[in-house]
Amino acid sequence: MLTFNLALRNVVRNRERSLLTLIGVLLAIGSFVALVSLAEGLSRRIETELDSRAVDIYLMPDQAMALPSGPIGTIGYSQDTLSKEVLEKISAGDNVARAVGVNRDSWKGRHAILPVLYLDRDSIAAFFPRLGGLPEELPEGKVILGEGLAHQEFGSSAMDAIVHGQTRLDVAGVVRGGGFQDFFAFVAPPKENNGYQEIWLQLRDSALATGDAARIRSELPGVQVLTKSEYLARSSVFVRYAWLLQASIASIGVLIAITAAMNTMLMSTYERLREFAVLRAIGASRLTVCFMLIWESLMLSGAGGVLGCLFGILVSGVLDEAVVVLLQLPFPLAQVTPLLLLQGMLLSGLVGMAGALIPLILIWRQQIMDGLRTE
Repeated sequence: MLTFNLALRNVVRNRERSLLTLIGVLLAIGSFVALVSLAEGLSRRIETELDSRAVDIYLMPDQAMALPSGPIGTIGYSQDTLSKEVLEKISAGDNVARAVGVNRDSWKGRHAILPVLYLDRDSIAAFFPRLGGLPEELPEGKVILGEGLAHQEFGSSAMDAIVHGQTRLDVAGVVRGGGFQDFFAFVAPPKENNGYQEIWLQLRDSALATGDAARIRSELPGVQVLTKSEYLARSSVFVRYAWLLQASIASIGVLIAITAAMNTMLMSTYERLREFAVLRAIGASRLTVCFMLIWESLMLSGAGGVLGCLFGILVSGVLDEAVVVLLQLPFPLAQVTPLLLLQGMLLSGLVGMAGALIPLILIWRQQIMDGLRTE
């Protein structure tokens, strides 16, 4: 407690310098939490989306990217499609309970781009069993809206229709279930369809999904065949790159915060070399003096970390709103999780320890007599 009290006294004594260091840590941790919350939210939404789907096996073109978030879906870098013949061949499998071709599109809405999923009503019920409020039918010229999308497009006003080009589609109902499907528009597929961006399979025995996927791969070379877990793994690769990009940008602020903390601790150390030498002369050990510096640095970085997490939560909402507006997304992305806040606090601790590193080496190597001679 003695070393803690001495460290606290020095932090309070140098208010201006301590405040500037605290602000630097605050901004660094806040930017980290705000930026990474976008990737964190995307990851959680993808997991929720895939978990809510009753899809055992996905088929898609070889160059497509597995990504269930938004209108691009698994189109990825490829405009290739799977033919009707592929769908018919797969449907004949002994363990296949249901197979459906899936296409996606994006329409211009009143306030954002609307992700559109072309599926008939029975397929929606089968592959999205958690959706509530599904109407009895979905005829041509009608559209089913996810709850989030309906709220964004119509707010508190009465829902009438979605206009796409010269086509007007009356709203047949509103569904809810969590995940991205709350921000999708479901439309009956057109009668004439030349191909599918994805094919979804529902198996009679889901335990055989891995074996069935391997068999389909051998029968259809050049087609990606993924089980639910494999699809999630492929999607996670995209999220991981997004996380790394955002964390890399935030790391610039962290490096600046480390530099500020180190500068503060160095200035404080050089000003107190005589004080440390006196403490050593009256019996304090090197370890005691070093703990004073560590406590001092951790106080500043810890306080900055707590305030930075709060600041990051606020900025995350603003940043999320900006991304939604700029990219015209219908759904929010950012999500600040307890794990992300814990990472922010650990990062602030790292800033504190890194800031104290050079001063600790300086004090550890200091000779008592040299310190007493210091002006």
